[in-house]
Amino acid sequence: MNSLRIGKGCQIAGLVLIVLGIVLVGCFLACRPSDWRRSSHLGCTNNLKQIGLAFRTWAIDNDGKFPFNVSTNAGGTMELCARGSDGFDRNAALHFQVMSNELSTPKLLVCPNDWASKPAVRFQNLQATNVSYLLHSGTNLNEGNPNAMLALCPFDGNTLYCDGSVAAAKADWKPPKRVMMEIVRRKYSAWMAVICRVFMVSGVVLLWAGSRLKWKAKGGPKPIGLIIGEFILLTVVVLLAAFMLFTIVGFAVR
Repeated sequence: MNSLRIGKGCQIAGLVLIVLGIVLVGCFLACRPSDWRRSSHLGCTNNLKQIGLAFRTWAIDNDGKFPFNVSTNAGGTMELCARGSDGFDRNAALHFQVMSNELSTPKLLVCPNDWASKPAVRFQNLQATNVSYLLHSGTNLNEGNPNAMLALCPFDGNTLYCDGSVAAAKADWKPPKRVMMEIVRRKYSAWMAVICRVFMVSGVVLLWAGSRLKWKAKGGPKPIGLIIGEFILLTVVVLLAAFMLFTIVGFAVR
């Protein structure tokens, strides 16, 4: 009888842990985007200030012009401009690449809130996937037009102007849908790897242990339902544990 009670207790505890894990996932998904980017907001602002300083420093040696307004024959990227209808240049990485001396490190080109992009190891290998910030290009962009937007962070909403100043995002600013989905996906994976999956794995194990204790307490042949249930539970445990390990290793590498 004692084993039967312990088995029931394990099953109840297992269900509680599984439900708690699901609730935690829901809580994190319900967080506002402004809450998520608060911790890395200052890092993004600092990156943009350093980028603005790099543009101004480069212009000092090039008649006050930014790279996209100087010919490639003179060390610029004018012929490489690929402006879209929104004014942002699709070849931002190439414009940043010619300012490698001024930028000093490719890490400045990745917003702390951009989990999908990784900094390039060196500027020679810089690709579009190594750049978070959207860059405007055009002949009207120079220090003589200080209020013109030079770059924008699509993750935090911070704006860099031609005079090197950075304006923080407005309180009601929201990231584009694509960026929003990436934030949700990454936050979900991160917290599941640390807390939620631990609860779920523990809950599944307790359910399995409780079922076995109840069966042993009652005696008799093992029910077919328990055999199928054990197989399903063990499969879930293995999959969750493997997924958790894979995510943790991914974060460590990053």
